[in-house]
Amino acid sequence: MIILGTISVGLAVFLMGIDEHKALALGPGGPLMEDFWENMRRYGLYALTVSTGVLYSVFQPIVELLRNPISAILVLTIIGGSIFIVSQVVSAMIGLSDFSYDYSY
Repeated sequence: MIILGTISVGLAVFLMGIDEHKALALGPGGPLMEDFWENMRRYGLYALTVSTGVLYSVFQPIVELLRNPISAILVLTIIGGSIFIVSQVVSAMIGLSDFSYDYSY
């Protein structure tokens, strides 16, 4: 087992030495840092494109419904009612309303 382990470790070290392009972090300007900032830029761009795509997919059907006057009234009523309900729930959650629970036991 020891001989087999030694041979496998030696083979791994040999295969690592064959690679000409080693990734060495040579301080703040090293190749790994350049790749890091390039990946960070790509992830930010990815997050921006995904979020704008989701917003477009959500609002496109609503814009289509707003072109018809009857459905526009319904959509605006639903949006207004939703905003009102959410504002009432949030104000009750943070204690801005005067509503109190009277438990009668």
